[in-house]
Amino acid sequence: MHALIFHGNLQYAEIPKGEIPRVIEKSYLPTMKGLLKSEIPFALNITGFSLQFLPRELINVIKEGIESGLIEITGTAYTHAILPLLPLDRVEAQVVRDRTLKEELFGVSPKGFWLPELAYDPIIPAILKDCGYGEVFIDGEALLFSNHLNSGIRPIKPLYPHLIKAQRGEGPVYLNYLWGLRELKKALKLTFGGKVTLKAVKPINAVPVWVAVNTTAMLGTGGFPLMDIKKAAKWLGGREDILLYGTDIEFFGYRDLAGHTLEVRKIVELIEELGTCIVFPSKLRHSGKELYLRTSSWAPDKSLNIWTEDEGNRRLNTLSYGLKGENAFLAENSDARGWEPLEERRLDAFKAIYKAWRDER
Repeated sequence: MHALIFHGNLQYAEIPKGEIPRVIEKSYLPTMKGLLKSEIPFALNITGFSLQFLPRELINVIKEGIESGLIEITGTAYTHAILPLLPLDRVEAQVVRDRTLKEELFGVSPKGFWLPELAYDPIIPAILKDCGYGEVFIDGEALLFSNHLNSGIRPIKPLYPHLIKAQRGEGPVYLNYLWGLRELKKALKLTFGGKVTLKAVKPINAVPVWVAVNTTAMLGTGGFPLMDIKKAAKWLGGREDILLYGTDIEFFGYRDLAGHTLEVRKIVELIEELGTCIVFPSKLRHSGKELYLRTSSWAPDKSLNIWTEDEGNRRLNTLSYGLKGENAFLAENSDARGWEPLEERRLDAFKAIYKAWRDER
């Protein structure tokens, strides 16, 4: 038994705003329609802010999927904010705004909560439970490193550094890719199936998202060198109660991964090759494990540094801290501080901060 979740965010740091209609046409619509046509259930995580950009056709597709028992809506932060960087009242505001919009539009209450960038700290589960959530999606690899809580004493090293270098086009790319595949196979052996209970301010059940599983599925379905669907299925075989795919929907049909764009029919082929039953993430079984998760994200080093160390990011975080009102949401958008944000995405946050400041005055 396996599950799928597709994360959608139309404030994507590296995608121009003018491309939003094309993202919907090339990725959102065909991917969702393809899965529904194949009667494959999946969870859909889309930010509340993104809902305003969806055409009526897509809204109807999602509603039909919910009514037919093939789409499970999840909650997230309204503008994809990095929650551990916000004051607690703003964490709650982000959670409540997103949940309220989805209840009004789709007529269902989300069960699980997707942490933007899987950025977590132990107080967030308490706020999620206060807001009606019973489950949260977390980074599985961060769980593996949570036996040591101080990254200043023991920094975290990526599990597959050569694969990351190959993806970035660094060094001898093909050699890095070969070494990276070996590292990836070893990383897969560290994964385990099923939900866990997080030891937190308020304990909560959590669904681990395993980057190694995601990457294996993406390499196989994308037809990367030395990888195909059969090989990916072989590597993933024997692992039950895991997310086969748990990242951006934009990689299907629109955004390439090192020159390879994924197709929904290929993920269907992978499912058929595995011979697995697909269920909603909420239906995955519990592993019986009770674990502590450190403050972390799903960055390669599991830190929050990507959103804090850059001078522009630090300035945005300082200026947006404590803002209130409508403009505060856009000021908190993580994609202004993203991995490699476009100028227009960053400027949107600075403009929102200025407007919020003027409104308060």
